[in-house]
Amino acid sequence: MQCKATFFVYFYSMTTAEPDYKLLYEQAQQKLEQTEQKLRLALLDANELRRKLFGIRSDNRVKKHLEGQLDLFPLGATPQDIQNSEELTVTEAENLNQEQDKQGEKRLKAERTRMVLPDELEREEIIIDPQGDLADYKVIGQEVTEILVMIPASFKVQRIIRRKWALKDPVNSDEKGVLIAPIPSRTIKRGLFDESVLAHLLTSKFVDHLPLYRQKQIFERIGMKIPPSTLTDNTNAACKSLEPIYSALKREVLANLYLQVDETSIQVLENSGKKGSSHKGYLWTYHAPADGLVFFDYRPGRDKTGPERILKDFSGVIQTDGYNVYQSLFEKNQSIYHYFCMSHIRRKFDEAVKYDSERASWAVATIGQLYGIEKAIRDQTPPLNEGQIVEKRMTQSLPILTQLHEWMQGEYPKVLPQSPIGKAIGYALPLMESMRLYALHGDLQIDNNLIENAIRPIALGRRNFLFAGTHDTAQNAAMIYSLFATCKKHDVNPQDWLLDILRKMNDPNYEGKFSDLLPNRWKFNQ
Repeated sequence: MQCKATFFVYFYSMTTAEPDYKLLYEQAQQKLEQTEQKLRLALLDANELRRKLFGIRSDNRVKKHLEGQLDLFPLGATPQDIQNSEELTVTEAENLNQEQDKQGEKRLKAERTRMVLPDELEREEIIIDPQGDLADYKVIGQEVTEILVMIPASFKVQRIIRRKWALKDPVNSDEKGVLIAPIPSRTIKRGLFDESVLAHLLTSKFVDHLPLYRQKQIFERIGMKIPPSTLTDNTNAACKSLEPIYSALKREVLANLYLQVDETSIQVLENSGKKGSSHKGYLWTYHAPADGLVFFDYRPGRDKTGPERILKDFSGVIQTDGYNVYQSLFEKNQSIYHYFCMSHIRRKFDEAVKYDSERASWAVATIGQLYGIEKAIRDQTPPLNEGQIVEKRMTQSLPILTQLHEWMQGEYPKVLPQSPIGKAIGYALPLMESMRLYALHGDLQIDNNLIENAIRPIALGRRNFLFAGTHDTAQNAAMIYSLFATCKKHDVNPQDWLLDILRKMNDPNYEGKFSDLLPNRWKFNQ
């Protein structure tokens, strides 16, 4: 009985003891701090999303206070308004002419060098003499002013006439009775278009970003109505004829020991029967900086099957951004040395500057020192050789890379992983060790900017084309973008190059190789 009483006394004292308010307060403060941290991160994400969505846009919508309010008054211009506008226009035109005269006089006084028009352009002379009777005058000189005149594009029809020849006396001759010259070989057999039209179609579409329907409208303005199906069929056929050149380009790119690899999206219409449905495909880009060659390969997806297939026999150095597909593809490949892009690393810190100015600004400034060294190397006169570049990078760039790497290792535990600065360091930290690789050879680049420049025309084309019609036409686009990007790398006029190689490929007397027609070699053979 005494034990029971003792137990109840102990139980009562335990249940009636005062709670530990200090411990409860500390726990509540900890939970509050965690909640505030989550709220701050959520606000950062929301602000970033808002900036991306609305930062460069403006609201141009017309807001009506009352429905139909704008319909109470005539919305057209009155005759008096038109007359007043005409009078103002005349006055503005006179003022503009006077202003142009003043600007012309200023240019003459400043002796500014005027652009010289090329000598190879055709000259048309127009002689203008003073009005009136010039019988009592003689010519003592002349003033020549050259202006550039544009002649609109035009079409002409080329008639190929093959005359038939017959023996005068076929009875007493063993020769063939009737002779006719073979029809010249053409890119599209029995096609309606000459190679000059095909070259114009492809250049306008893939360099000037003019979809075929816009080209059709341009042709109609100069008097040539061409059905859309004809334009599409001829464009696809011209692309098909370039496959041997494209294959030669691919082989030569993969023969390089240093490649930059990247990818960009392209929308492709699906044949699923659902109206308006499209598929996001990808153009995988392989750039050989040493030879200035660019190769695009279309793949329906962004997984590793595309680059894995293309690079299965490759051995050398590959530079990419931090996309995890590249890391999983190359990390266990003993024949590939993989490193990354400093521009992508810098971009992450640049985005974090407004959230953690001290840390992010230090990282941006330190990376800027690396780019300062690269600029000094590029600007050196005479140009540094490969050994001198390596020496400069080893003595100047490597210590900065080491300092940056150690700083990231020390700062990462101090920041929230999901904060902008945490994401920047978390992205860069696994990549920093491999970034030392670019210091070992003069041709290796600090970033992937060269390949991003090669991809830029595709982004411009997306705004105009919106999508490719099929997966086959997407691959055609990859082919033409490859060849034209290589033209740009070597400062080759793409239309001149394309017209010449199309004719050479169809010339039975051409004895060169397909690789000789690549833009980099074609340029030196002209």
